[in-house]
Amino acid sequence: MSLIPSVTFTRLRAGYGAAVFLLFATSAFAQEQAKPLARSVSPDGKWEFRGGAAGEQDDFVIAKAGSDEISLVLSEEEYADGLAEALGRAPSYANIVWGPDSKRFAFNLQPGKAYQTVQFYQFDGNTWRKLDSLESNAATTAPLDPAMARQEKKLKLRADWPFLTSWQVRKWIDSSTALLYARKVKTVEIGDETEAVSVSFFFTLKFDPAGNWRVTRTFEVPEKGVGGLNAEERKEINRIENGDRELRGK
Repeated sequence: MSLIPSVTFTRLRAGYGAAVFLLFATSAFAQEQAKPLARSVSPDGKWEFRGGAAGEQDDFVIAKAGSDEISLVLSEEEYADGLAEALGRAPSYANIVWGPDSKRFAFNLQPGKAYQTVQFYQFDGNTWRKLDSLESNAATTAPLDPAMARQEKKLKLRADWPFLTSWQVRKWIDSSTALLYARKVKTVEIGDETEAVSVSFFFTLKFDPAGNWRVTRTFEVPEKGVGGLNAEERKEINRIENGDRELRGK
């Protein structure tokens, strides 16, 4: 008689243990599912670019791969040195272009409806540090306006049409050289049709060990053909013209 309660108790304990294990496994799975997926991983496999945690969906972060340890929060306040904060919005898209040695990356983002920009970061042994912005250097900003003014004059357009200005790092040529594509576009009415009038440039940026950068090449993309473009620029303009969307948010 004494064996019956013992057997019953053992079965209950086994069932309870299975239930606890199932609950734990389900909870762990739910937590893993809730963890934002990596949007990109650095070439050395050590870093992930991903969205913020639950409740912080407007943030993007750099985290140690496969870990919850956050190294850098690319928060809204950081976008274009406060531009997004002033506009009160998160970026429409954002993505990372890693340097081949994983020591630098370009953060492409769109903090405003008609504005796309890039921010650069460098790893200094323990922390990621933001480098000088594109907007701080006239070498990248100055060529766009005269080129657009030339187009407007040629087509006899008003100067007050809305426009989109964008800078976008397309690739790293090597660990210290980035290829930047810049474009300014205005949508205008010509006769009974609406057309986009634009100018675009390639800039080659060279970084020194401290993270300071300078423009070593500036070239305006011709309206037709690829005359004057170097090999890397030709590859990228072909991707752009073929509707490449790789650098849009995934």
